[in-house]
Amino acid sequence: MKNHKKKYILIAIFGLFLNISNLYSQNAKEQSIHNLFDNTVGIENLGISNGYAYKDPYNTIDGNNMYYISNDFRKGSVTYEGQTYFDVNLKYGLYKDELIFSPHGESKYSSISLIQDKTSAFTINGRNFVNLNKKVSPLPELTTGYYEVTALREGFNFYIKHFKKLENKTVDNKVYSNFIESNTYFIFYKNTYYTSNSKSEILKIFPNQKKQINDFYAMNRGIRKSDNDQFMINLLKHINASLLLTEK
Repeated sequence: MKNHKKKYILIAIFGLFLNISNLYSQNAKEQSIHNLFDNTVGIENLGISNGYAYKDPYNTIDGNNMYYISNDFRKGSVTYEGQTYFDVNLKYGLYKDELIFSPHGESKYSSISLIQDKTSAFTINGRNFVNLNKKVSPLPELTTGYYEVTALREGFNFYIKHFKKLENKTVDNKVYSNFIESNTYFIFYKNTYYTSNSKSEILKIFPNQKKQINDFYAMNRGIRKSDNDQFMINLLKHINASLLLTEK
């Protein structure tokens, strides 16, 4: 009897593995077809090239810039006017919340600032972003724009609003633009958006997880100091895992 049960379990696991493999193959095949079509037609002739000519007007020094991660174009994907484009050259300007696309990568060719209302989502540097409208929540802090999203499970998401402030910096009697990053955090849980910029705000959302949250803060001081975005993502994953245990 036990051998029969083991056999059925092994068959179920193997079937699940085949389904995952088939799904991955289908997604990879679909992306390959999209890339082939885009390359054949010419990306500059597709709908994604419908935007505004872009030029960075700011003069900075010492590697400072207004972009997410880097001022270099990086390969990513974007959903524009309902169509998803893969393996395209993107960079994300945080100061004005602009997604910039280059048909030919870094070069003499013009870059395009994609129209935000037509851009529903994009991926860059392995991170996922979505376009949220301020109408989804009465929170005054939640404004229309692009938000990095970590989907924890259905109905439970964590959002980071990346933003850079502009200040002038004088060096050798010359004035330069200097950008300082300032991020805000939001949690979507049980059909409601919450600000989550402090431990006290998070405890109000999850009062029954007080011990787990306090322990996590105590054990992860290093990453909180060096990379608060990643600290928050890890914290929310920890809270979600704890909630799943109590819900069983």
